[in-house]
Amino acid sequence: MRRVGYVLVWTVWMAGGVRAQAAEPSARPTTPTTSAAAATTVPAVQAAATSPALGSDAAAVKWLRALEEKHRDHRRASGKFTQEKTDPVFLEKIKATGRFWYERPSNFRCDYDKPEASTSLVTGDMVTLYFPEFKQAERYRLSREGSGISEVNQMLLAFGIETDKVLKHFLVHHDPATSADIVRLIFTPRAKREARPFAQFVLEIPKPDLPTQPEDQPYCRFEIKGDEGDRTVVVITEIKWNDPDMPADIFQLHLPRDVEIIE
Repeated sequence: MRRVGYVLVWTVWMAGGVRAQAAEPSARPTTPTTSAAAATTVPAVQAAATSPALGSDAAAVKWLRALEEKHRDHRRASGKFTQEKTDPVFLEKIKATGRFWYERPSNFRCDYDKPEASTSLVTGDMVTLYFPEFKQAERYRLSREGSGISEVNQMLLAFGIETDKVLKHFLVHHDPATSADIVRLIFTPRAKREARPFAQFVLEIPKPDLPTQPEDQPYCRFEIKGDEGDRTVVVITEIKWNDPDMPADIFQLHLPRDVEIIE
C-alpha cells in the first residue's frame, strides 16, 4: 500500500504534542499528511533551536499580540486549503486539496477531496478519521494537558492566538526578510527533540493592520518541518470569520451503518 500519511487535522494532533491513549491499529488506509515543513531558517531561530534559554524576540511578540487582538471576537472560521507534502524517505511529493471548519476552543473538521476523499474531525479530546473508500473509521482519545494543542490549532489559521500560552510552548521569532505586506513568524518548540511534535513551524500572514484580502487570495501560508526532513506547505484561501452559513452539525460525523470503527 502506498504510504501517504495523514491529514491536516492530524497535524493539529501531532503539532500539539498530544498522545493517543489507545494503541495504534496495525493497518490503516492512506490519506495525505501535513507533518512537515519550514523553508529558510534565520540565524536567530537556528540559535533558539539549540539554546532553549534564549527567549522570543520583541517584534514577534508584538505581532502575536496584534493577531490576538484582531481575532478577539472571532469564534468560528471556515475556508479552503491546498497542501503539498515532501517526504525525503519515500521520495514522494503529495498534493491535496480540501475544506476546513474551526470553532473555538477545540472543534476542527477537515474534508479532503484530493487525492483521496477522507474526513478528519477533532471534538474536545476525540479524533475521528473516516475513509469512505475503505468503509473504515478510526477513533483516538487524546490527552491535552500541557500539550499546547489548542495554541497550535489556532496558529494554523493565525486565528485567536493567545500570546502568553503560545510563548509557554514555543520560542517565536520574527523574520523581517519578507515582503513589506507580510508578517513571517517562526515557532520553535521549547521541548527537547524527543518530546517535541515538530522541528519548526513557520506562519506567513498579511499584516493585521492591512485591509481584508479578496476571498480568492491566500489568507495565510504555513509550513511545518519535521525532524526527519519531511516538509509540508499549506495555503489557506476563501476564509470566512464567524460564518453564519456554517452548518450547525458540521462537527458531528454521521457514519454509514456498514463502516468498521477501530477504537
